[in-house]
Amino acid sequence: MIASNCLRRAAPLHRLLARTALSRCSRGTSALCRCLSTTAADDARTAAAAHRTSVTQHLWKLRESQAPPLRPDGSRLPADSRVVVAYDLTQDKELRNRYESAFGTLRVGRLLEDMDALAGSVAYLHVDDGNPDTAPPILVTASMERLEVRDDTLALDEDYNLVGSLVWAGRSSLEIVAELRHKDSDAVALSAVFTFVARKRDGSGGHTVPPLTPETETEKRLFADAAKIQAARKEQRQAAKDPSKKAESAAARDAQIEALLKPGRIARDFPGQADEGFVLMHETSLKNAITTQPQVRNTAGRVFGGALMRYALELAFATAYAFSGCAPTTRSIAQVDFVRPVEVGALLALKSHVVHVCDQGRVCVDVTAAVWKPGLRESTLTNNFSFVFDASKAPRPLKDVLPVVRTEAAMQLDAIERMTNCD
Repeated sequence: MIASNCLRRAAPLHRLLARTALSRCSRGTSALCRCLSTTAADDARTAAAAHRTSVTQHLWKLRESQAPPLRPDGSRLPADSRVVVAYDLTQDKELRNRYESAFGTLRVGRLLEDMDALAGSVAYLHVDDGNPDTAPPILVTASMERLEVRDDTLALDEDYNLVGSLVWAGRSSLEIVAELRHKDSDAVALSAVFTFVARKRDGSGGHTVPPLTPETETEKRLFADAAKIQAARKEQRQAAKDPSKKAESAAARDAQIEALLKPGRIARDFPGQADEGFVLMHETSLKNAITTQPQVRNTAGRVFGGALMRYALELAFATAYAFSGCAPTTRSIAQVDFVRPVEVGALLALKSHVVHVCDQGRVCVDVTAAVWKPGLRESTLTNNFSFVFDASKAPRPLKDVLPVVRTEAAMQLDAIERMTNCD
């Protein structure tokens, strides 16, 4: 059910600064419907402001007048923070042009930015305590667990809704599902799960968020599923602290890494005797460097996660394209880790590798992002990204990728574990 907070519009989410109107949702819900609408003329008149203001920031400014009150027990309902964005591509040529890829489909990198901004908006609506005198927390994207492309076409001649829903809330963390749905059938074309963490503005630790009270059977099921995942992660963290289990796991992993390294070392050290049909992992690498700009900053004044994901996806796509010889289809983003924030004005260096190839034409590409400080001769890792592409239309058989150093073998092992159902 699409209900609650509607962001209606025709501009990319992260660049939208709109005239705002309040109305009741037409689908019968009693929750307030937050509608942000804009036109091309509005975009032109507010171009400078739009470049510096995200939807998340705009919603935060509206929190005093639009945030639903907390329940008597201090909790919130999922409907209180649900957000819907309409992509009326069939009716809006300008919007369609903004989201068109070079291959005539929806541009997944642009959608990633929107999904991150949408998830942030959901998080902000949930943590609002309704007290204008309370300092709001800082919300940061901790990770994106998985993005799945369920519609191979992502056609531009259809209309879509982007729906953001809070499915689980912990003490200071929030799990949000963002789904791009076909407007006519409500079928999911693209889905992702984001984890946000609330931090106190004084830097003293986590900010306690309101509990979540699911109402419908679907909401209760999603909440229970998310709670099980959180419990499993906690068990894994506890097991990792056990010295005996930690040593056993490390030994098994070392053996797997050594097995993966053997073919690559033969190819490196004895090229005349190496098997054919392979490429060394470091030979698949591409690089890009970006000076981050204020147009992509978040509410905390740093580069927002959606922009970082787009940078990484576009480099990973180019890597898979160069490797396979065909324009690949994005299938999934297995994991995105936001290790450290990226400041505006930073020199961001991205490096990609094809780390694994599956029999069905799946190509796994990892991207690392690091902030370089040339004057200080420092480099700091900020993000890890793992992508999966479909290159089954490649004009030639895909070559195996061989690691020759332990870090490469570790990346390949991680990719194999993620793709166990692929091989």
